[in-house]
Amino acid sequence: MAATMAVGGAVLASPASAAPNCASGYHCVFFLGFNSAKHSYFNSDTNFSGDTFNEGSGLSGYGRSVNDNVVSASNSSNSNYESHYYVNSNNGTFLFCVNPGSSVEYLPSAKQNVASSLQLRGRTSISCY
Repeated sequence: MAATMAVGGAVLASPASAAPNCASGYHCVFFLGFNSAKHSYFNSDTNFSGDTFNEGSGLSGYGRSVNDNVVSASNSSNSNYESHYYVNSNNGTFLFCVNPGSSVEYLPSAKQNVASSLQLRGRTSISCY
């Protein structure tokens, strides 16, 4: 019976949601498209000022500040969290969100290069990418 319960628990667990060029459990931002430098977040970050695009050495944007330089985003949450991005630090004005297992390559121009913070949220009624 214990084996059956263990299997049942595994079935109820949230599956990992894979998204382009972003490891399981992470929320990723990109300097340009998915083949440019990226930064991966496991938790919320209310201020991108000290963050750099530190993955993808040699790719466009590597070493540049994440703050106000996000053009694409990908969500590979394995806990069903939406990625909510904001203009200004400390979760200022809402900008856009990305559902688990989803992504947006090349945000609309009005939303590019203005994200300054990330808040992970459980599923909401907000329309996300």
